[in-house]
Parts: sequence; C-alpha cells; structure tokens
Amino acid sequence: MKKIAGLVDRISQFLRIIAGILLVFIMSITCLDVIGNFFGHPILGVEELVSILASITMAFVLPIAHKKKAHIGIDILYRRMGQTFKTFDDIFVSLISGALFLAATVQCFKYANDLKRVGEVTSTLQIPKYILLYGVSMGCGVLFLVILCEIGEFIDSYVRKK
Repeated sequence: MKKIAGLVDRISQFLRIIAGILLVFIMSITCLDVIGNFFGHPILGVEELVSILASITMAFVLPIAHKKKAHIGIDILYRRMGQTFKTFDDIFVSLISGALFLAATVQCFKYANDLKRVGEVTSTLQIPKYILLYGVSMGCGVLFLVILCEIGEFIDSYVRKK
C-alpha cells in the first residue's frame, strides 16, 4: 500500500508542478494581452485560452490540495468527537468524496471521448475541447486515488490503535 501511496503522491506532485507552470503561463499571456490592448493590438483568443488553462490548472491542483488538507473544513462538531467516531467519520466522508470524484472522472472521460468523436472545437482558436475534459478527468482521477490511499491510511491507523 505504501508503494502505491508513494506513486500517487509523486503523480500529485508532478500535476502540481504542471499546474504552477500553467498558472505562470496564464499570468504571462494575460499581462501581454493587457499591454497589447493598451497599444491597440490585443491577442486573439486569450480569454478562451485562459479559461481552458485555468480549468486544467484547477483540476491538476486538487489532488495535492486534498493531500495537504488545504481545503475548508467545518470542525466545530468534529473537535468534540471521540477518536473512534472521527476515524469512522473520516472514512465515511472519504468514501463519499471518492465516489463523487470517481464518477466525475468517468463522466468527464466519456464526454471528452464524445467531443473528440464529433470534433468539437473552441470558437476562436479552434482548440479541441476534449483536451480540457481529459485534463479535468485526469485531475479528478488522481484525486480519487489520493482519497483511496487516504482511506487505506485511516483504516490502517484504526487497526493499529486497536
């Protein structure tokens, strides 16, 4: 299990690096577009490109954000729970989250295949739309694997305490 968790962690780190590079690229083309607008020469299709890259960036950063617990949680009741209840609550929430992101992975992948089959492209730059959905599907898929490893860790820690 630790080898799989290590591999999933390395994939999450790799996606984080790609997301960082995409974010720098998004900022760069946005700045260039603003400068171009100032001089009367905007860059064609920047809004389209930024929206596609921002969606992929968000999907790629989800797994590492979950791993590092960088999401918002409401822990008013959670702090008052006993350790056994916390463990079962963590497993339950992770199972629901895992099921949701597995479904998102599968549905995005299916929809990307449909868009690829019909040749759907963006209006200005003619970028194939399926690329966006494959990226989102990959990010959700890695997040599912992170959640699955987390469930294994919860169960392992619960068994060790007993």
